[in-house]
Amino acid sequence: MVKPLDLPRTLDQIDAAWMTAALAQRYPGTQVTSCIHASSIRATGTKLRLVLDYNDAGHAHRLPPTLWYKSGLEAHSDNIRDSHVRESLFYAEIAPLGLLNVPACYFTGTDESGISGQLIEDLLARNARFGSAMKPVAPDVAAQALAMLARLHAHRWMSPELERLGTPGGTLISDGIVLRLLTKEAWDQAMSAPAAACLPEGFRDIAAVRTGMQRLWDFDAQSSERCMVHGDAHAGNMFFEQDGRPGFLDFQRFMQCDWAHDVNYFLVSAMAADVAAAWEEELLDHYLRALEEAGGPALDRAAAWHRYRLHTMYGLIWNVVPPTMQSNETVSTIASRFNAAALRHDVVSLLRLV
Repeated sequence: MVKPLDLPRTLDQIDAAWMTAALAQRYPGTQVTSCIHASSIRATGTKLRLVLDYNDAGHAHRLPPTLWYKSGLEAHSDNIRDSHVRESLFYAEIAPLGLLNVPACYFTGTDESGISGQLIEDLLARNARFGSAMKPVAPDVAAQALAMLARLHAHRWMSPELERLGTPGGTLISDGIVLRLLTKEAWDQAMSAPAAACLPEGFRDIAAVRTGMQRLWDFDAQSSERCMVHGDAHAGNMFFEQDGRPGFLDFQRFMQCDWAHDVNYFLVSAMAADVAAAWEEELLDHYLRALEEAGGPALDRAAAWHRYRLHTMYGLIWNVVPPTMQSNETVSTIASRFNAAALRHDVVSLLRLV
């Protein structure tokens, strides 16, 4: 058995020699002759843009002049190693199937210490536009994105292969990040923010929020409608081609879960609250048709609407997302959308919190 390539522990270890070793695994004969560090993004994960040059073999493979290296090289990264492993698994096995519009991946791996990383296409070279909560998705674009998610969900619907992704809920539960964020102090502070103005009274108490989250996880653990899900399909993890076609980024939360996790999280977070309220039932119908067309089951409409509403619960975590993970503007915008959805979907009653 070939020993996995050791992955960088620090940014300065990402040099021409390491890049040569990584790229030569898939592109024989490649040598990276120049590796310049450009911009970096250091938040939940670590992303470094690289400007590269190659020998003749590398150019013959048509390797691009810029790539992004993504891994976990932050102080908190040891707490979320599983999430980076999941992303490597996605790019190694699922991305090549073409179910979703995603960046091309040139290297993916996990070394013997459990560190994972990927070399991913620089979408700026496509002239792609990156998504943002401040640029809400229109219903026609949401329909295109749902069709992609439906193909992903249908591919291994209730398959034994799902067990490779861990228990339902994945790293959202196993790395403990959700419950670490949901402290009384953080929640009480969030309740004074403008975004909380429309949150149902039943969710003002942190105990009810934590109970509701656990009841949602218990539901997902017993779900008979589990599949592969993106896990974090908000607008900030999307990109758009010049013709407007959407795509998805950032598969750190790739996991098995009830399909409604993705559908609710995407529609509520990515659309303006009034637009989501007006269109979400029609878009749910569109998703259900797309799921069946992709080879998934024909789901009961009334039960699907119930599951969709129930999964609004998870999005309330946005009320306490810290500024080290997302900007204050993004947090406020998405939190207000989920808070409004929790009210119109009567999530307090659905989860029997009163």
